This record gives sequence, C-alpha cells and structure tokens, in this order.
Amino acid sequence: MTTNRSARRTALLLAPLATFVMILAGVALPSTAQAAGRDGVCNDGEFCYYYNSDQAGSVSDFTGSIGDYGATQPGCYEFRGPGNGQGICVKNNAASVHNRSTKPVTVYYNSDYQGTSQTIPAGARSNLVTALKNNNASHGFSLNNQQAAFNYFVGAGYTKVQSAGIVGNLMQESGSSIDPRASQPGGAGRGIAQWSVGGRWDRYANDNAVWYANQQGQSVWSLSLQLKFITYELNTFSAYGKSTLRAATTIDAAVRAFESRFEICGDCQHATRVRYAQQVYNAYA
Repeated sequence: MTTNRSARRTALLLAPLATFVMILAGVALPSTAQAAGRDGVCNDGEFCYYYNSDQAGSVSDFTGSIGDYGATQPGCYEFRGPGNGQGICVKNNAASVHNRSTKPVTVYYNSDYQGTSQTIPAGARSNLVTALKNNNASHGFSLNNQQAAFNYFVGAGYTKVQSAGIVGNLMQESGSSIDPRASQPGGAGRGIAQWSVGGRWDRYANDNAVWYANQQGQSVWSLSLQLKFITYELNTFSAYGKSTLRAATTIDAAVRAFESRFEICGDCQHATRVRYAQQVYNAYA
C-alpha cells in the first residue's frame, strides 16, 4: 500500500440521521420527520417513486436517503398516494420516478446503496431501467464517496467508530474524495485502498481485485466493487485484522487496526488518518 496522498477537499454532505439509524438496525422504519413529510403527493424537494411506468399509479415520496425500505408491512415504506399499488411496500415494486429535489438521486438494486444503479438528475422524470424496474432496494441523495463508504461499512455490521476508521484510511490512500480510479504516480498502488499491481490488485490467488471483479461481474474500477472487495478480504483472510478492527472502540484504535493489518503501510502517517476518520465521524455518525 502507498502512504503519501495529497488531500483533495470535497464537500461533506450531511445525510439524514434516519438513514444511519435504519442501516444500523437493519430495519426500515420511518423517522418522525420523514413520516410527517410523506403524504403520497410528489411535492417540491421530494424524490418520488411511482407504482406504474410513466409516473402513474400510487406515489411514495421521500425527502432523504433510505438504505433499506423494508419488505413487509407494517414496518416498510409503502406507496401512499391513491391509485394502483397503494399500500404496497416500495421495495422491489417501483416502475418510475420523479425527482423534484435539487440534487441528483441514485436508485440502487441492493440495500445499503449497492449494486446496479441509475442516477436521476434533479428535476427529471424517468422510468426505471429494466434492471431496476421492480428491483429497487435503496436510494441516495447525492451521496459522496466518503458518505457512501461510511454507510456501506455500517451496513456491513461495523460500528460507526470502526467504519470511520476504515474510511479515514481510504482517504489517506486514495485522496480525500476516495477515488476508485486512483493510481499511484510511478508506483503500483491502485484503487481506494491502493492494492498493489503484481499482488492484491491483480495477481494473488483468490485475493486480488481484478479476479474478484470478474467473479462479481462488475468493473474493477467501481466504488461499490472495491468496497465489497475490502469486506471479502476482511471476512476471508484473518491476517487482515478483522477481529482487531471489530474490537476497536475508539477512532484511534480503529485507524491503527486497519492501517497495520489491512493496509500494511510503512510510514502510515497515522495522525492524518485519524484526522480524516474524525472528520468522517463528525459528519456522518
């Protein structure tokens, strides 16, 4: 892994707290604030699903990102407006959308902002693409890579402190924007964790990003693929320190566990990684 990365500033977009609560709990229960705004009418500032194509049928309206809608009543997010589909859970049942917010919104095939996706520009109406029609499991309002990575690791079962520790390391490795296309100038590092060409990027048996991408049928340069590869490595190879990371209760300990066992860096610039991790925790926890 590489150790020196220039800090490229990105805006930290603060996601609704309800998203993190739902991801941690694994249950999609509406928060009071969101429930109050969800009236089955597609209003200004909202992202709306429709049960039928071409913005027809019952509406389910949202004002923030949702990592999992829930699949059964009474706990799921449902279509609330009049028309076909009213009362049915939104998850895997939407055919079209209208984004009346001022931000792009991305619809995902899987929960926790993963899998095949379609981004709907601000103000746009659209039918969901074939892969996502009746296969919608989460959506995110203009998630940046820091936030998407943090959400992913929380959704994978790590605490917010541990997730921030991982993301702080990734910011040091691939730049503060967490760039999945990061390539070490004149060196072997690639991707958000700067896996090395000739090793964990493309060579080690059953432990390289290119091989894993082929197994998953995704681009190796995809953020979601690289995040999944990190969890694959942590879950599969004990030497990468999952047990130490899961035992961490402070940001400093979480950063140290990941940098020493997963990144295996030399001059890790530990203080910078901790600073990045604290920024992530302050913004998204």
